[in-house]
Amino acid sequence: MRPLLLRLGGALLVLALVGVGLFRTIPIRAEMTDLLPPGRTPAAEFLLRELRSGAATTLLLAGIEGAAEPELARISRAVGDRLRESGQFSFVGNGSLDLSETERDLIFQYRYLLSPADPASFEAAGLKGKLSGLLEGLRSAASPLLARFGFADPTGAFFDLLRGWLGQSRVQLRAGAWFAEGASPPRALIVARSRASGLDTEAQAAAVATFQAAFAAASPGDARLLLSGPGVFGAEAAAAIRADVEMISILSGLLILGFLWLRYRSLLMLFAVAVPLGAGTLAGVAAVGLGFGAVHGAALGFGMTMLGVVVDYPLLLITQRRPAESLRDTARRIWPTLRLAAGAAALGLTGMMLSGFPILAQLGLFGAAGLLVGVVVTAGLLPWLLPGTALVPRPLPRALARGLGAVRGWRWLALVVPLAALVLLALGGPRWEDDLARLSPVPPAQLRLDEELRGQLGAPDVRGIVALAGPDAEAVLRKAEAVEQALQPLVARGQLGGFDSPARYLPSAATQRARQAALPSADIMRPRLQEASAGLPFRPEAFNRFLDSLAESRTLPVLTVEGLPRLPILAARLDPLLSPRGDGWQGLVIPQDLRDIGALRAALAGLDDPGILWVDVKAETQGVVTLATRQALLWCGLGGLAVLLLLAVGLRRGWRGLPAALWTAAPIAGALLVTVAALALLGQRLTPFHLAALLLAAGVGMDYALFFGSAARQGAEEADRTLGAVFNCTMTTLLTFGLLAFCATPVLRGIGLTVAIGVSSAFLLALALSPPSALAASEKMPN
Repeated sequence: MRPLLLRLGGALLVLALVGVGLFRTIPIRAEMTDLLPPGRTPAAEFLLRELRSGAATTLLLAGIEGAAEPELARISRAVGDRLRESGQFSFVGNGSLDLSETERDLIFQYRYLLSPADPASFEAAGLKGKLSGLLEGLRSAASPLLARFGFADPTGAFFDLLRGWLGQSRVQLRAGAWFAEGASPPRALIVARSRASGLDTEAQAAAVATFQAAFAAASPGDARLLLSGPGVFGAEAAAAIRADVEMISILSGLLILGFLWLRYRSLLMLFAVAVPLGAGTLAGVAAVGLGFGAVHGAALGFGMTMLGVVVDYPLLLITQRRPAESLRDTARRIWPTLRLAAGAAALGLTGMMLSGFPILAQLGLFGAAGLLVGVVVTAGLLPWLLPGTALVPRPLPRALARGLGAVRGWRWLALVVPLAALVLLALGGPRWEDDLARLSPVPPAQLRLDEELRGQLGAPDVRGIVALAGPDAEAVLRKAEAVEQALQPLVARGQLGGFDSPARYLPSAATQRARQAALPSADIMRPRLQEASAGLPFRPEAFNRFLDSLAESRTLPVLTVEGLPRLPILAARLDPLLSPRGDGWQGLVIPQDLRDIGALRAALAGLDDPGILWVDVKAETQGVVTLATRQALLWCGLGGLAVLLLLAVGLRRGWRGLPAALWTAAPIAGALLVTVAALALLGQRLTPFHLAALLLAAGVGMDYALFFGSAARQGAEEADRTLGAVFNCTMTTLLTFGLLAFCATPVLRGIGLTVAIGVSSAFLLALALSPPSALAASEKMPN
C-alpha cells in the first residue's frame, strides 16, 4: 500500500506544481460587473457600461449614529477632515458648505456666466426689491456674509447659484454637520467620491478601508458607522460569497472524506479521487484562461464545486471492479459508458457557454474541459497508478439495500412527473427573475441601507436617464441645453418634477457668451442703481464693486472643461454628469419625479438627434436579463438535442438508437420537471444561475441513467454492484451541492436547492425506470 500511496502522492505533487505555474500565469479577476451580460441595444449597452465604470461606481455614502447629536457632529467633522487629508477622494461632503477661497473666488467671478440672470434684476424696479432685501439681511445674523458679498452682487446671482446647486439636498445642517431630516435617533451623513476608477476594485476597497480607519481614529465611542456604495457592495458581496464557499468547502470536504472512509476504509481511495479532480480543475482553469484571458474568482469557486461531479468517475471505476478483474480491464469494460456519460454532460454545458452571461460562459467552459480531462485521467491514469489494487466498498446497510432494491423497476414512481407538470400548470408555469438587482450577490440588508441613505441625502429615484454623446465636451453641453429647453414645458405642466443637467453647472461656451452679451454696461447700470437706491440708506459709492465686476464679467474668457480648475464643489456635481468616454464625451440629464414617460419620449424625439438617447433603467435591465435568459434557454435546448443525438450514436449507432436515447434521457427530463415544480412551490424565481444548476443536475443524472441501463443488461450481480457505485456518487454530489442550500447568499442557496432536488430526483427516477434485479441478491448483502 505504501508504494501506491507514494505513487499517488507523486501524481498529486506534479499536479500541484503545474497548478502553481498555471495560477501565476493566468490572472484571477474579482470584478462583480463581470457577471453582467452584454447589452443588445444602444440603451442597454450604455446602461451596463455605467454600471461597470460610471461615475456612480466611485461614490461612498455613510451614516453615523448611536450618540448624541453634538458628538455625532464632532465625529463627522473629524472623519471628513481625515478623508480630505488622505488624498484618495475628489469630494467629501459632510456639512461644511464653506467654499475654499479659490473655488469661492472663481464661482463669484463667473456668477453671471454660470447662472441665467433674470433681466428684470438689472432693471431699476427689480433692483429696488433686491436692495430692500439686502438691507433687511444686513440687520440679521447673515450680516457678515452679506456685507462681504452683497454689495458686489446686489442682484443675488452668487447666492442664487449656490442655492440652485445645493437646493436638491434634504439634509439639515446642524452643528456644522449634515443630519438626516427627521431621523430618530439622529444620524449624521457623509458623502464622498473616490478618485480611483470604479473598475479598480482594489483602489475602491482601499477607499472603504480609509473611511473605516478615519472613523476609528475619531474616537467614536458607542457611535457606529453605516457605510454603503458600489465599493462597499463589492466588498460585502465578495465577503458573503467567500464566507459561504469557505464554510461549504470545509464542511462538504470533511463530510465527503468521512463518507468515503466509511464506505471504503482506505487512504488510497481518498488519494485516487483527488487525482482526476485535481487534473480536471487545472484543465478548467487553463481552458478559461485561454478562452477569456483571465478567470473570474466566482467561476473558479463555482467551477471547482461543479467538478465535484468528477469524483463520480473514480468511484464508478473502482466500485464496479469485478472480483479477480484488474482495474485496467474494468476501465476498458466501462469506458464506452463512461465516455458517453462524460461527453453528454460536457455537451449539455454548451448552453452555459453560449448563454450571453460571461460568468456562465466561463463556468460552462470550465466544467466541460474539467469533465473531459477528469474522465480521461480516471480511465487512463488511475489503472496505471493503482495496478493490481482491490478497493472494495463496504456493503450497503441491509435496510437501505432493500429500500433501493424495491425502488428499482418500480415504474409507478414515474407518476411524479405528470404530477409535477400539473403543479406547474396550476402555478402558471415557472417564474423567471427579470430584475437585474435581484441577481446581485449583495446582501439584501446592504441594499436596504443604501436605499435609505440615498433617500436621506436627497438622491433622486432614477427611473430613466437621458444619455448625451458628442465629439467633445462643448458639443455635449449644447445637447444638454437643447434637452433642457425641450423638458421645461413638461416641468411647467407638472409632467416632470425637474431634472439635473451638466449645463446647469457649466453652460456651453455659446451660452456663456450670450449671457455676457446680455449684461448691461456700468454706464447703463449706474443711473439704474441710483434710482433703485433712492430712499434707502446706502452711500452713493456702496455699489462700485458691483459696477466694476459687471465690466469684468463682460470681458471674461468663457469657462471650459479643459480650463476648469479641479474644484471640489463644482467637480462633485459636474463629474457624474459630464465625462470623457473613449474618443468622445458623454453627458447625462437625469429626470426627477417623472410622471409622464410618453410626453418625455415625445419631447426628446422632437429634437431628432441620434446623439440623445433615452434610457429607461428598469425596462432596459429587465430586457437585458430576459434576453440573456431566452438565449440561454435556446442554447440549452439545442444542447439537449445534441445530447440525444450523441446518446443515439453511442448506444446503438445511428437513428435506430434514438428510442434507446429517449428512454435513457427520460428520467433526466422527468427529474428536471420535478425540480422546476419543486422550486416553484418553494417560491424560487428562476435565474440563469438556476439554469446552470439544472444543467449540472442533468449531467450528473445522465451518469446514473447510463450506468443503470448498462448494468441491467449484464445481470443481477452487476446491477447490484452498479447500484452501490451510483449511490456513492449520489451521496458525494449531495454532500457537495446540497449544503449550498444552507448558504446565506441567495444565488448559492438557489444553486444548492436546484442541484439537491435535481440529483435526488434523477437518481430515484433512473433507478425506478431501470429493469428490476433479483431482490434476493439485495437481501443477501450483509451489513
